[in-house]
Amino acid sequence: MKTVETFRTIVLATDGSEDASAAVDETIELAAGSGATVHVVDVWDLEMRHRHDARDLEVHREAQRIVKDTVDRLTAAGVVADETVFRADGNHVAAAIAQVVRQHDADLVVIGSRGLSEWRSLLDHSVSREVLASIDCPVLIVRGRPGGLGAIRRIVVAVAGGDDVEPCVRAAAAVACTHPCRVSIIHVMQSIVTVQGFGYAETEDEAEAVLANAHRQLEARNISADRIVIPSGPVGEAIARVAAEWNADLIVTGSSRMGSTGSLLLGSVSHDLLHRTDIPLLVAARQR
Repeated sequence: MKTVETFRTIVLATDGSEDASAAVDETIELAAGSGATVHVVDVWDLEMRHRHDARDLEVHREAQRIVKDTVDRLTAAGVVADETVFRADGNHVAAAIAQVVRQHDADLVVIGSRGLSEWRSLLDHSVSREVLASIDCPVLIVRGRPGGLGAIRRIVVAVAGGDDVEPCVRAAAAVACTHPCRVSIIHVMQSIVTVQGFGYAETEDEAEAVLANAHRQLEARNISADRIVIPSGPVGEAIARVAAEWNADLIVTGSSRMGSTGSLLLGSVSHDLLHRTDIPLLVAARQR
């Protein structure tokens, strides 16, 4: 996996929905600042995989129209863009997107999400979850918001600690180095009780050390940042609350990139945040 200071190659997954339109807005905001090339992809699905009839042709033409309209919109905003249309059944949408990511060696994937539990369109929550599990590069998940998306001026970087810090900083820096914005690093103090009854409570010194590490890495990239320690509690809820109070335009988190079963059993901050906030969520690259 390549290391970049800015996003230079972006894959934008779209289906023409309101959430997809918001994802286009966010892609324009990112690409215009970094000079990135955007590859627009639509994965069209039919109920019968091997069906070839008038409905098949109609769906294909609709997918082509959606992609072309998106490329035209990006181009009008001064962004270099091209298009790809894939055919896949509902169980392989994420795999098709991952194929495009590998083909273009993308730095970033942008995808809309409705935060739903079942597969209803290319861009619903289950697909974004599967995309996270299928690829290693950062993924920006965007929810449609009334009034659209504005410029990125405030970024909340939520770091857990350990190996999570570096990819979070790298993802945040890829945005902050091309946008004049304020950055706030937050860390929720961890308190864990195992099923055997053993407990662990992070100290304030340990929490401050995590923030200091992230702060040093941002400063090394000439990015200044505030630091906030949050008392122990539900992590996703705390991040969403702070981001809302601070009027953040973007939240950056790390990710273990668990599959759907793992996320349901073990919990996932990024998945929890999709249900708690409509602020765009940038999930950092997976560490290998």
